[in-house]
Amino acid sequence: YLMIGVLTAAIVLTAALYIGAKSKTAVRPDSPTIVEVTTDVQKTGLPAPTRTKVATDARAVLAVQGMSCSGCINQIKSGLSGIEGIGNVLVDLSTGKVEVDYDSAKVKDTGQIASAISATGYPAMLQRTLGKDEIESENSFLASRAKLYIAAVGDWEIARDDYNAELEHARKRYESIYGSNVFSGDQGKPLLQSLKAQIVSRLIDEGIQMQEILKVGYKLPQEIVDREFDQFLTAKGVSRDQFERMLAQSGYDADYFMKKFAYRITVDRYVEEKVLSDLMSDLEKQQQYTDWFNNARLLSKVTYYDRDLEAIVRASSASSGCGSSCSRKQSS
Repeated sequence: YLMIGVLTAAIVLTAALYIGAKSKTAVRPDSPTIVEVTTDVQKTGLPAPTRTKVATDARAVLAVQGMSCSGCINQIKSGLSGIEGIGNVLVDLSTGKVEVDYDSAKVKDTGQIASAISATGYPAMLQRTLGKDEIESENSFLASRAKLYIAAVGDWEIARDDYNAELEHARKRYESIYGSNVFSGDQGKPLLQSLKAQIVSRLIDEGIQMQEILKVGYKLPQEIVDREFDQFLTAKGVSRDQFERMLAQSGYDADYFMKKFAYRITVDRYVEEKVLSDLMSDLEKQQQYTDWFNNARLLSKVTYYDRDLEAIVRASSASSGCGSSCSRKQSS
């Protein structure tokens, strides 16, 4: 079976034993990369110039091709900087979506936004525009959903309770290893922010895969999940009661673990049966799986309900280096 990396350190540790007994192949998809650039922030390492914040009342949503890293975003930002009335620019690299806030009194033709982005080497197509009332309505909806969910991948919503469970367990593990003050001081806050970003990214990875699988109606019978779990316990040499006590000692809820275990088994089975069935070598399997996951990620619609967590993920991802595709576009 394939390691898909959807659980926190404790689950990954125990699952690794199970997977190792099944297969020598391990695959981990790249985390979704989401970054944000605004017109008054530069990523060059130099002091940002002082600019007046633009008052905006409208938003353009565009589909943009070819973006891969923060270097691409800097080019798009530069292309838009010549248009008066442009405000914040939000870019989701994982889905190829760009949202541009603008002043409708100054930007009369939204087509020039798409043209300006396309001129930087990233073909852009305007999908829709939102007025002030529509933006406020959307923000109100997101705030309402954020009480129970942190984000959604299509129809697959990521429960806030799941995120809280992952974060609490990860915090306890860090504190048990590095001390109770590991998240204090100047280094503590960035560490906690990084931990949050990793957890959100893993949960979104899981959502992307599960959404893709559910779209085609694939579902494992509960008896198969139970059988796989019994095999997992046998490989560990423990009974179900013993394992539940181990989970309790680590601060993990048994029902939550079983839900995550079922997700992992579902993905593993689907990938083996539908994605990798005709392949023999590990290299071919890993490449095929990567292609499948990346395609699913590009086709997925990721919506963050929790804007604070969205900003943390963007900030964490913005440090990614510029790949060769950016270099080619910059030199063209």
